[in-house]
Amino acid sequence: MRLTRREFAAASGLVLASAQWPLIATASGEPIAETTSGKVRGALTDGVYSFKGVPYGASTAGVNRFMPPKKPTPWTGVRDCLAWGSLAPQPRQSNLNPAGGMGKDFATFFGTAPDAPSSQAEDCLTLNVFTPGLKDGRKRPVMLWIHGGGFGIGGGAGARANGTNLAKRQDVVTVSVHHRLGALGYCHLGEFDPDFAHSGNVGQLDLIAALEWVRDNIEAFGGDPKVVMIHGESGGGGKIGTLLGMPKAKGLFQRAVLQSGTANRMPTKEQAAEWAEQLLKELQIAKNEVRKIQQLPADQIIAAASKMEAVRTSGPRRGFVPTQGTADLPIAPVDAVAGGSAPIPLMIGCTKHEMALMLMGSGTDPRTVTEEQLKARAGGMFGAKAADYLTGYRAIHPDYSPGDLLVRMMSDGMRMGGIELAEAHIKAGNGPTYMYLFTWESPALPHLKAAHGIDGTFYFDNSETVGIAKGNPGARALATSASTAWANFARNGKPSAPGLPEWPQYTLDKRETMILAEKPHIESDPLKDDRLLQKRLT
Repeated sequence: MRLTRREFAAASGLVLASAQWPLIATASGEPIAETTSGKVRGALTDGVYSFKGVPYGASTAGVNRFMPPKKPTPWTGVRDCLAWGSLAPQPRQSNLNPAGGMGKDFATFFGTAPDAPSSQAEDCLTLNVFTPGLKDGRKRPVMLWIHGGGFGIGGGAGARANGTNLAKRQDVVTVSVHHRLGALGYCHLGEFDPDFAHSGNVGQLDLIAALEWVRDNIEAFGGDPKVVMIHGESGGGGKIGTLLGMPKAKGLFQRAVLQSGTANRMPTKEQAAEWAEQLLKELQIAKNEVRKIQQLPADQIIAAASKMEAVRTSGPRRGFVPTQGTADLPIAPVDAVAGGSAPIPLMIGCTKHEMALMLMGSGTDPRTVTEEQLKARAGGMFGAKAADYLTGYRAIHPDYSPGDLLVRMMSDGMRMGGIELAEAHIKAGNGPTYMYLFTWESPALPHLKAAHGIDGTFYFDNSETVGIAKGNPGARALATSASTAWANFARNGKPSAPGLPEWPQYTLDKRETMILAEKPHIESDPLKDDRLLQKRLT
C-alpha cells in the first residue's frame, strides 16, 4: 500500500508579538492578538489559546521563489487564524516517504489527524501558536517544533505535534512551523546566477525568519523571547543541526534538542550545483536562462525533482538539502559546532531500532530478512568493509536474526551522527550536553520495536492520540516524564522530571545516557561495543 503525500505529511508533521502589542478577548471570548503585521483571531479550547496559520513571511511564489523570505504583507482588520496553513509544495506520492510500505500499520504507528491540512501552496510561510495564557504578565519558555520528513516532505500540523497538552500541562508556549521544502527550499542555483546565491538554503532561512517572528511577537502570547528552545525529529533534527552552523541563526534560540537526526555535513557548492544543473536539464532550462524556473508551475518542479530522486541509486547523497560553503552556511555544521558556534545547552538522542521503520517503509519486514538480503544490504552500505562489519556485529550480537543485525547496523549509522555532534559540542566547551536513547517498544506493533518516530508523540504528551500507545499505562507515564523533561530543558537548560532519575551531563569518559524506557534509568555508554566497532571501521 502506498500512502499519499498528504497522508504522510498529516501523520509526520511531527506536525509570536511584544508587550506593546497586547492580546485581547472579544465579548464572545475569542482571543485577538495584534502582531507586527496585523491583528489575528484565535480560538480557546480546553483552557488553551490556539492561533493557527499565522503568517510569518510573504508568499514564495513568482519572483520570490528561490529568494530569501520576505516579511508578510500587513493587513487591516482581524485575520482569522483558526485553521492550519497550507503545506509547502511537495510530492503527493514519493519515494522520499519512509513509511510508504507500512500499509495498515501506518495509522497505528503515526496516528491520524482529520484536521490536518490537505492543501499545498507556495504561500506556506505560516506558524501555529498554543499558549495557556494571554495578557497575564507571564513570560513562559517557548518550544518551537521543526517537523520531520527529511528536507523534502512533511508539515508542522497534525495530531501528534499538537501543542495543546504541552501548553496546558507544562505552562509553556508551543510553536510549530511550515517552511519551504525539497527543490523549492534547497536547490543551489547560485552558481548560475548570483541573484540566486541563497537559493540552496532558503528553507533554512525560512526557519530563521520564523525565529525572528518569535523574537518580535511572542511576548504578547505569554512567551519569553529570550527563552526559546528549538526541537525537531528526523529531518527536523537535521534542520536544527544545520541552524547550529548558520551565523544568522545565532542568538535566536537558547537551547536545542535534536531527535533522531543530525546534519553534520552537507553537500558543497560544487556538489549542490551538479544536482541543480540536473534539475534544470529535467525542466529543459538552459543554465544562462535560469530565471525561467521562477515562471514554471511549482508542481512541474516537484515532479522533476521526484524523478531525479527516484533514479538516484548509488553514490554520495546529494538531493535537495542545505548547501555548505555559502554565506548562509560557511562550513560543515559539525565543524562550526566544534569551533564554538553553539554556546547553548544541547540535548541529542535517538531510538534504539531507528531503521526498522525505514525497512518496513520500503516493503521489507525485518522479521523476514534472509542471510542473502543481509549481505546484499551490508555490501550496499559498507562496500569493501561489509564483511568486517558483519563479522563484528555477529560477534557482539550472536543471538540476533539477520533482520535484527540489519536494523542494528543501519540504526547505529544514524546514532553515530548524534554522538559525533555531542563530542564536538563538548570538546568546544559550548555548554552542557545531554544524551538519551529511547527504547520503549509498543505491544501494538512489536515487530517495529523502538523504531524511528515512535517517540515523537511522547515529547508532546500526546500518547493517547496514536494506537502504539493509546490505553497503555506505561506509555502514559513515560509521556508525562518525557514531556516534563523537555519542558524543563526549555525552561532552564536542564532536563528533569519527577518520573526520571537525575539526568547527568554527557561526558566523553563515561558517556552518561538517559534510557527512556518504561522504567527510565541511566546507563554509561549504551551499546558501547557497537559504537566502538563503528568508530574503528568508519
